[in-house]
Amino acid sequence: MFNLESFHVALQQPWTGIYSKVVALVLLYGATVHIGNITGLTGTPWMSTPLLWRGLDIVLLMFDIVSTIALWQGLAWSVLLVFSGIILFQFVPYTLFRSQFILKPEDAQILNGLLGTEALLLGVFALLLWLRK
Repeated sequence: MFNLESFHVALQQPWTGIYSKVVALVLLYGATVHIGNITGLTGTPWMSTPLLWRGLDIVLLMFDIVSTIALWQGLAWSVLLVFSGIILFQFVPYTLFRSQFILKPEDAQILNGLLGTEALLLGVFALLLWLRK
């Protein structure tokens, strides 16, 4: 179904290659947010957040770092990692277990914005991969 060679070829194309680096920078920003969460610099003490939230902070920190490095290097498997990771580690928990991530009323809007941004990033990435631009 997914051919790593086609991802490799697509990542060598100018627009897709540039966009993969943009996605890598977005994921690097995500890693800094998770570090901020863990160290308590984002406003909510980490130990007062639900266990699922803390677990996902750790998992997403590792995912963001590995994905950033792999995308930046243009590794074909990074495409599968990014798509499956964002779906599995963000869309699934933030929709199925939404109540675990809403501690304040404004958290719902933040989650909606995050999911919308991720959907847009993946949609553009998928289009560029498909067009091989």
